[in-house]
Amino acid sequence: MKLRNKTGLALALLLPHLSVFLLAQAKPNVPPQYQRLFCQYADRRQFYEKALNSVGLTTLPIGRGYALIAGVTQYPNFAREDQDLKPAAVDIEKLKSYLKDQEFFDEIVVLKDGDMNLDNLNYFLQVYFPERLKSSPHARFLFAYSGHGYAEGASDTARGFLLTSPAVSKTDPVNRIDLSLLRTLLDPDILSAEKVLVLINACQSGAFLGRKPFGASPIGPGDRGAHAIMASRSNQQSLQLSTVGPGSVFFEKIFAGLEGAADKSPPDGIVTYHELDAYLLSEIPYATNGTQIPMDGDISPNGSVGEFFFLNRSRQVQVKNAKPWNPGSASAFGNAAADAFERGNTAYLDRRYDEAFRLFLEAAKAGNADAMSYVASMYDNGMGGVSQNSEQALQWYEKGAAAGSTDAMLNLGKKYSEGYHVTRNVQQGIQWYEKGAAAGNAMAMYNLGYMYEHGEGTLDYQQARNWYEKSAAAGEAIAMYRLGGMYEHGEGTQDLQQARQWYQKAADAGVISASERLKQLPQ
Repeated sequence: MKLRNKTGLALALLLPHLSVFLLAQAKPNVPPQYQRLFCQYADRRQFYEKALNSVGLTTLPIGRGYALIAGVTQYPNFAREDQDLKPAAVDIEKLKSYLKDQEFFDEIVVLKDGDMNLDNLNYFLQVYFPERLKSSPHARFLFAYSGHGYAEGASDTARGFLLTSPAVSKTDPVNRIDLSLLRTLLDPDILSAEKVLVLINACQSGAFLGRKPFGASPIGPGDRGAHAIMASRSNQQSLQLSTVGPGSVFFEKIFAGLEGAADKSPPDGIVTYHELDAYLLSEIPYATNGTQIPMDGDISPNGSVGEFFFLNRSRQVQVKNAKPWNPGSASAFGNAAADAFERGNTAYLDRRYDEAFRLFLEAAKAGNADAMSYVASMYDNGMGGVSQNSEQALQWYEKGAAAGSTDAMLNLGKKYSEGYHVTRNVQQGIQWYEKGAAAGNAMAMYNLGYMYEHGEGTLDYQQARNWYEKSAAAGEAIAMYRLGGMYEHGEGTQDLQQARQWYQKAADAGVISASERLKQLPQ
């Protein structure tokens, strides 16, 4: 089994949430398909209480911290140079690390790439977190997003959208989530938590605050409140500047503010929403020469009288509650990992397999998802100076898939559906193809179509045609050819005109067999 050759960097550079990474013995009481989305599940109130007490804040209520981190780091259907959104990858990994290790959050769910979809958002925002928040007095809830977005309409009435991983363009009208819908999904959490903060880094994200914010001025962190800060206004781009950091300007400045720079009014050991907001409104326009201006608002339906707050990280390090935090090491994606993968990819294409394996392994250990998939493939085929090792291959494919590599998902589907160095399990193969397809992998879509067409699992010509059409729309020429065949031979519906059109598309895309079939079709 070979991975299709790539040029340039791979997709899904970050965030290995690695199945379920839980620090407590208990597991979240959720259906199995959602358990792997937790990167933190433990009651850490004793650490949080110690952190507050150590800076003299003994009167603040001690509640649990819950967070949903969402984002898209790879858009496989974009032009190759736009497929990787590296700053979002950095943002997500830093958020996960910071909330867990520096802010002592109890539960953190991560929806990344293919997992950042409406079904998962609906479950966690409408079902899971509202129940957890209702049962947790003084709870804090943070929603953070980083990825592509866009807005339509005039700036004061604009509709905004977040693009999901299968998007085919930066203004895709289908593969998107309406910000007004996201705001509605958040309503139960806003009503259930004592303190809520929404942070969204996406181009033109100010449309989230389309309706006029309302509510009284907050009087302190000990009362109820819900606020939002958008990275930019509804007519502005959200930027990444190497002079600011590898992540987005928005989140890089947030982390700088939480380091202590925003703890100004008063400098008491915590950073409130208003302190952070004031810091961002000052710093981001300065860093971007006024081209990006954050937008804030009160999103409580009854008006906020309190506000969300973070710990001042530098103060916690001083009193030895928190270890020094290295944002570079927090990022599984990083310059070293990306560079190693790029050099490994070049060596692989040049057939210098020993060198390629060494570099892929280096990048994989640093968290590069598609490097994990390459390592797995080379173990599977005994390449690069390593013996064929099915166990190692399976482990690295699973790691790569958990970290977001759609090629790893595709190859797990192939292994199980074909019984390649594993016990054949067609249903498991289909499940992995479905994960890859949901994340935008065109070949996974094609393989699903093939299995439905040939009755591997279930014979269903309509499903086969649907998956072939999705794969063809994503640019897979062999799917165009198979559609031509289905229409020619009447698998479902015979339509020679449709067959001719699909064969022509496949031929134009370079499929020689399609040209031959065109010659044999009756005119």
